[in-house]
Amino acid sequence: MATEHHRNDIGGNSSTNEQTYVFSPEKAPSLAVVDAVASASETDPTALPPLYDAIEPDALDATFESSQPGATRRVSFSYNGFDVTVDGGPAVTVSLE
Repeated sequence: MATEHHRNDIGGNSSTNEQTYVFSPEKAPSLAVVDAVASASETDPTALPPLYDAIEPDALDATFESSQPGATRRVSFSYNGFDVTVDGGPAVTVSLE
């Protein structure tokens, strides 16, 4: 099954290389993070270090499973040289450190 995502480069500051990847809500946040970092670093996802070296993937996924109306969630951490922020919706933001 192919993963579809959209990338938007953000900001006009040339010293900041921030990109936003938006995935379908059906995609687990942990998998979206790996796909976003792989795309940003132009690396095959299987060549990246394990995500659990940076964060517990099951805990990350569980954080975004709840469907509480109006709940806002945001998790930030470093992974493979990137600052990663996962927001309450299907958006995964990956920015260079």
